Amino acid sequence: MDTGNVSGVSNGNEGCRCTDETNILASLTERSCQTEDGQNGVMLAAKGPCVPFSYGSSSCVKHDYMHDPKCSLGGINGGSNYPVHCIRPWCYVDATSCMQSSERAFHSAFFPLYYSYTTCGSSADDWIYYQQQQTLVGKNIIAGVAPQYLPPLIFKAIPSSDILAVQEDEYYNNSVPYEGVLNDYMDALVHTSNGNFNVTYTFGSKASRLLHPTSPWTAVIQDVKDGLIDMGLGPFWITGERLKMVSFTVPMAYDRQVLVIPNPATKDTLISQTSKVLAPFAVGVWVLIVAVITLTALLSVWFSDRTLMAMARMGKKIHQLKRPKRPKKGVYARLALDEFLKKGMVSASVLHRQYH
Repeated sequence: MDTGNVSGVSNGNEGCRCTDETNILASLTERSCQTEDGQNGVMLAAKGPCVPFSYGSSSCVKHDYMHDPKCSLGGINGGSNYPVHCIRPWCYVDATSCMQSSERAFHSAFFPLYYSYTTCGSSADDWIYYQQQQTLVGKNIIAGVAPQYLPPLIFKAIPSSDILAVQEDEYYNNSVPYEGVLNDYMDALVHTSNGNFNVTYTFGSKASRLLHPTSPWTAVIQDVKDGLIDMGLGPFWITGERLKMVSFTVPMAYDRQVLVIPNPATKDTLISQTSKVLAPFAVGVWVLIVAVITLTALLSVWFSDRTLMAMARMGKKIHQLKRPKRPKKGVYARLALDEFLKKGMVSASVLHRQYH
């Protein structure tokens, strides 16, 4: 493998060479500083250590071990060890070139640059792990609590008084501390981190309550979205609406919801089976449908007297012709029944297509 050694120092593997970014670091005048040995440099962060402009440039060396005070003995809480990433060589690279090679490149959290450990025969895992561990170091997390106490999970208790189960004026008084399982859980996290971060508990805003009047829990999530608080503390349900607003931690517990309905009885009687046919509409609708079919059938019979229609077309007066014998009532009844059945079949066909 071609490591591009120059005077025994590698400048990265072929296809992902180290680059000289001295000019980029020198251009960040708002973060200019002087290193401990008097060199002009730049701060890694707003209040971070000062490193020279050559930091990370041109060659694969242990840049952090050489320039970051946290990598010196005693630099981490006065201990005798330093983070493992301090002894990993790396350098700044051109991301476009590295993407065409097999080397991994990452975007810098400090500068508008890209770096690579693998091009120097190292690994970025230790540095990534260190960054994750430092995410909350020195941070004060503001945790908002919904205005609904849920003993023993989260609640307030006034001295010489019982546990409060209902929100009162003390909810907006941060001097009255919260208690409960969730509070103990957060205290345990702070203890596990050796006190690297702190948690402050507070109330939800009234403006968010007005925005979400039906759910004080969603109101707290609104505060997180608006940046008023860092997190919401409580047994929140994860819903689609809330997921669009914020991210959730891994659930601590699951609520099992069961829908209970009466066991439907099976009826095989003729009446129950016949009633299923009438189920799509109410009784009044069925009466209206039958009435309309009956009316159209009667009108069809009334206007079906072809003799009268023929005489009208011939222009003859009805009283000048010998009237034919009037059909008997039974004939009209059969005609009406026939039309009723025709119209009923058409209506049934339409309803079948509509609801199937």
